[in-house]
Amino acid sequence: MSADLFSAVLIGLVSSAHCLGMCGGVTMALGLQHHGFGHLLGYNLGRISTYALLGVLIGAGLSWLPAAAMPALRLIAAILLILIALYYLNIAAWITRLERLALPLWRRVQPLTRRWLPAKNPLQAYRLGLVWGLLPCGLVYTALGFAGTAANPLSSGLLMLAFGAGTLPSMLATGVFSQQFKKGMNHSLVRLLIGILLLIMALWMASHSLPGGH
Repeated sequence: MSADLFSAVLIGLVSSAHCLGMCGGVTMALGLQHHGFGHLLGYNLGRISTYALLGVLIGAGLSWLPAAAMPALRLIAAILLILIALYYLNIAAWITRLERLALPLWRRVQPLTRRWLPAKNPLQAYRLGLVWGLLPCGLVYTALGFAGTAANPLSSGLLMLAFGAGTLPSMLATGVFSQQFKKGMNHSLVRLLIGILLLIMALWMASHSLPGGH
């Protein structure tokens, strides 16, 4: 489980550039960064809470699977890591296509945020984050699929919590630093290294899902 938690945190970290482009824009548009750290933290904790809840739900939904299915789930997790690696290696842009599929659902959910706009306190910012945690994001969906392979409500929820924690440092960054971080994460060499690291992790995970793996 510790290796899975590390993988989930890593997925969150490598998702940072993508997160800054999406949720980071949301925090600026809503003016949360100008209200102080409390509002920004509240929003992000709400977002991560939604991720964890989704992890619990998918873990509960798959908990009925027999133990014999676990190797297959591990193999699926490895495939999901490969998909993220391909995205960072600029080989496949499947993430954007996946996000488009979820837009109809998001259009129904987004109006719920109006009751807490503008966010007057960190609690309202937290509530906003709960809703904005449903913003269509291919990397979140991939992390959710990865968490689902645990097939356990608590374990899957912890994996999504770890993923959210991995995104937190970049999302709490403001101003010039956040732009420098985003630029650094999008550098071709950095993306190459991230892609290679994810491929290595995927191969390790796949080897442990095959008969005789440890």
